[in-house]
Amino acid sequence: MKNSRPLITILCATNLIAVATAAWEAGIISSLRLEQAAVRQALRSALTSGLDKGRAGPVNPPDQERWELIKLRNETRDLRERLVEARASQPTGLQGLLRPLLSSGGSAPIRFRPEWKGMEAHATNTYAMAMRGVTNGTNAYLRFVSLHTAAKASLAMGRTEEARHFAEDAMILNEKYSRGSPEKANGDVVHDANVVLGRIAADEGRLTDAKRHLLAAGETSGSPVLGSFGPNMGLAKDLLERGEQATVLQYFELCRKFWGNNEKLNLWKKDVEEGRIPEFSENLIY
Repeated sequence: MKNSRPLITILCATNLIAVATAAWEAGIISSLRLEQAAVRQALRSALTSGLDKGRAGPVNPPDQERWELIKLRNETRDLRERLVEARASQPTGLQGLLRPLLSSGGSAPIRFRPEWKGMEAHATNTYAMAMRGVTNGTNAYLRFVSLHTAAKASLAMGRTEEARHFAEDAMILNEKYSRGSPEKANGDVVHDANVVLGRIAADEGRLTDAKRHLLAAGETSGSPVLGSFGPNMGLAKDLLERGEQATVLQYFELCRKFWGNNEKLNLWKKDVEEGRIPEFSENLIY
């Protein structure tokens, strides 16, 4: 327990950095949302006008189909975002979310991931803090920046479906707030949500999806947290245990873009190339 204190201090510092980052990002979200709403409205008007003109007179069929497809994609994106917002508005509350954790008779028993052995109390506290951020966020954006942490915490507790929902919601909202621009995407969300969804895919035997999510996680633009503490290697370890060394080595190279610890990455790379699974240590729970 004594040896875990420095690690707990580091994890607390990670949470503080994440909160500070969220506060900074929240300062620009209001104008982005107004701009996004204006762009969406202009797109809807253009689509409606284009389709009306097409119906009123002769039109090239491929052009008409292209307008219809754009409109359908726009409506689908709006529907997905409304689904996420509706889920967020459900009156679950922190007490309701934690009830299964406090009751031995809960329908979803706790099954801690192996990397959390010996740190179960800390995992439970992290879960509680993450749920507080998701359910008690003062605005939609602050809830959004809590979702990727909630997804990781839920997965750590063995609450797979909850983790899946949080990760999927985070990715949908990330596309909304970044307006589809990789440069404006939240780096923590890109990395963590993909790692969570990839680990679930690996558990379910969907290795192609798991590998895709690992490489997508490595495409993150980075963040203060990722730059300081490095990436989570839980999915990389899962894939190494299934013989997917090539994909993991590719992931290591992607990580060099946002994490400067080349010494550790080189050590891990050597282990993998020589047929060993590296000792990822704290990078399994970051």
